[in-house]
Amino acid sequence: MMHSERIGFSLRFWCAVSVAMLLAFPAHAANTIRFYAIVAAGGSVDAMARIVGEKFGPLVDATVVVENKPGGGGNLATQTVARAAPDGLSILVSGNNHTSNLSLYKDTGYQLDDLIPVAELMRGPAVIVVPNNSPYQSFDQLLAEAKKRPGQVSFGTAGIGTASHFAAEYTFFTAQVNMISVPYRGSGPSLTDLMGGQIPVAVSSLVAAMPLIKAGKLKALAVTSLKRWPGAENIPAVAEFGMPGFEQLSWIGLFAPKGTPPEIISQYSQAAKTVLADPEVQRRVAGLGGVVGEYGAADFKKFIEQDYDIVQKIVKSSGMKPD
Repeated sequence: MMHSERIGFSLRFWCAVSVAMLLAFPAHAANTIRFYAIVAAGGSVDAMARIVGEKFGPLVDATVVVENKPGGGGNLATQTVARAAPDGLSILVSGNNHTSNLSLYKDTGYQLDDLIPVAELMRGPAVIVVPNNSPYQSFDQLLAEAKKRPGQVSFGTAGIGTASHFAAEYTFFTAQVNMISVPYRGSGPSLTDLMGGQIPVAVSSLVAAMPLIKAGKLKALAVTSLKRWPGAENIPAVAEFGMPGFEQLSWIGLFAPKGTPPEIISQYSQAAKTVLADPEVQRRVAGLGGVVGEYGAADFKKFIEQDYDIVQKIVKSSGMKPD
């Protein structure tokens, strides 16, 4: 065989081998897991997807790619994962929308049992805030005024169906007061109007309000956690005002399509637990105003079912409807 023929044969041989290897090992492409975030880039859900995904991938011998898929209040991303193959390659990163949308929208395109809860990633409270010169200098003063003037005291939130809105409605429903919700498009605008005197009260995520509280521009009356929140210990919990056991938190978690094998769910749940135990991750989560999640797959499933039941009661009692 001539030299040029040997080269040609070698090239053809190795090309054939390469093609055969690609056909024989398609699992290489399967090492890419997509985390579908329900929001655009920015915000807590997107941040948690990236914080966790960065360290999650190596633990399951994969690369995690975060794909932002906003739309329908989170329904678009949820539908995408609900309809994906149950092979562990498509994972949803969602928050309170996951349960609230099922009560708010006539057709979400998914049902609660279309997705398997994998792990809770993060949780955090809302905070009830007023201007510094407010006549309500404590939460019980606000409740007393709301009981005296039912349907006349208003509060701003980040928008209909948001975590802060549900926290507010559940708080005031539990306290048995009738207050008027004023929805904004985000916590920022509601807090701006609060400082400007356009509304008397706002219920916001703690992370959005804390800089203004620390700067002395707003007064915090209560947080919606069961106990005083780490880093905000000077703010009393709603439970301290005659509502023992009360808690309503925003949360973020991972979900897989129905039918995903139990061994994958278990592996992913353990990987998330390992990631969340990392001090660096805990520090970054604290920077978002929360703490790392505690629930693995089994406990997270119970939590989601309980959250769904609570949300249904809030929607019915408040008459809440989506924009």
